[in-house]
Amino acid sequence: MGIAICDLQTNEVCFSINFWHWRAIVEEVRRLNLLPEETVDGLHEPWCGNGLSKEQCRQVAMNLKEKTIPTLEDDHRILIDGQRTTQPDDGKLYKDEIGKNYSTDKEVLLEFADVIETCNGFVVIQ
Repeated sequence: MGIAICDLQTNEVCFSINFWHWRAIVEEVRRLNLLPEETVDGLHEPWCGNGLSKEQCRQVAMNLKEKTIPTLEDDHRILIDGQRTTQPDDGKLYKDEIGKNYSTDKEVLLEFADVIETCNGFVVIQ
């Protein structure tokens, strides 16, 4: 299961990641409080024309690089609820604690920020 984002101008996939990382990335974008809730909610829905404009991408990238990424060590993960942990992902599927299934890390967030900093806006595809 994966999610990809497609550049609005070139129509090329510019970033792809598994669903477990993507949900945590979207929720970290939500915690930046830069975008309307419905815009962020739409990022969870691929193939529906949802995404970010070029301007929104620049704003999110800048804030991730200035506010979120510097707070993370290389061994930190951000869980979907915003908690940070140094425990590595154990690969288990948690049915009773769904939030434990979703996390992302500094390396992935930096890659995402780098991509959206230079893309022409994007739409979420699968």
